[in-house]
Amino acid sequence: MRYISGHVKKGRKTYYYVKDTQTGSFEKSCTKYLKHKILQNRSLNTVNRIAYTLPYYMNFLSERELTMMDVANMKFTDQSEHFYDFLMYVKNGIHTGTYREVKNNTANSYLQAVFGLYNFLHRCGELPYLNVLDDRNFSYVSPVGTNVSSTYTAYDGYLRSNEHQSRVATKEDIELILSACQNNRDRLLISLMEETGLRIGEALGIKYTEDIDFDHKRIFVRYRTDNQNHAYAKNAEERYMRISDKTFLLLNVYLSENAALFEKTDYLFIVLVGKTKGRPLSANTFYSSLQTIGKHAGIHVTNHMLRHYFAEERRKANWEILTISKSLGHKNLATTENYLHTTTQEVEDAQDLYLKSESTKINVSDFL
Repeated sequence: MRYISGHVKKGRKTYYYVKDTQTGSFEKSCTKYLKHKILQNRSLNTVNRIAYTLPYYMNFLSERELTMMDVANMKFTDQSEHFYDFLMYVKNGIHTGTYREVKNNTANSYLQAVFGLYNFLHRCGELPYLNVLDDRNFSYVSPVGTNVSSTYTAYDGYLRSNEHQSRVATKEDIELILSACQNNRDRLLISLMEETGLRIGEALGIKYTEDIDFDHKRIFVRYRTDNQNHAYAKNAEERYMRISDKTFLLLNVYLSENAALFEKTDYLFIVLVGKTKGRPLSANTFYSSLQTIGKHAGIHVTNHMLRHYFAEERRKANWEILTISKSLGHKNLATTENYLHTTTQEVEDAQDLYLKSESTKINVSDFL
């Protein structure tokens, strides 16, 4: 591969780059874009994913002896063909040399990262706007009754999305999962995630000395880039969520029974046994715990299942989608919609209810 990615630490910040192995120098456009994403306070996981993706596109251009300016100056049909070729380049595994087919969603996400680079360079005045992209507007009414308008960039050439295969958890599943936990740390972590919709990185980054409002039973999500366990909130926005009385009681029991360990750390979720006892819990360790819990419960358990459960239960409780979206920490409503599992029967029932309520407002006989 001619282009590769990497990262360096400067003080508390981690910066990512794309390097040209033929010249030994940084690829200027990609590296500038990645620095911009860091300065935007995007999560390290997000920037790392973009940095991982961009070299594949730069190699794709190099193999075709093209530059980004060449592509930006192409006619609409040529641009469309170019980006479709890149999608298939990734889809068929040519980008890695393994020729193993990847999911459509993965190929689409790679192209989304590439479009982000093109848009950034356009805003910097270095490239014209791509012909294949459209700026589209949508409007909605906020929970307080105000009209809100927003603009998003659309592309019509993405591959068809893979159907979402995630199993929707039930209340009975959650009870089985909690019963299968071997310690109060795991019970507390799972309870928090299903009750608040926290991401695993957000939960593992909680510091009991700073992020818990014991008076009002609230958990705060703080954006930090220097957590010892490399657990990060995804976006720079901070938020908080109330927890139930039972979860608050479990929190205090957990803190009390591990008081000696908490004298040496600020992190809420820690390793309880072994050589690393007392250190902040990592995501990989928690994933291993979930596998064990799932075996005992007879259920395949994932952290995403818990977030989907949170979203689905709030939908059933008639929360507005904007409220659910904010609670989940989503920046895009479309992401939230993917978390909600509305059945055809539920749509039909809602339509019947609406039609019955509306039928009393208009006397059809007046028109006959």
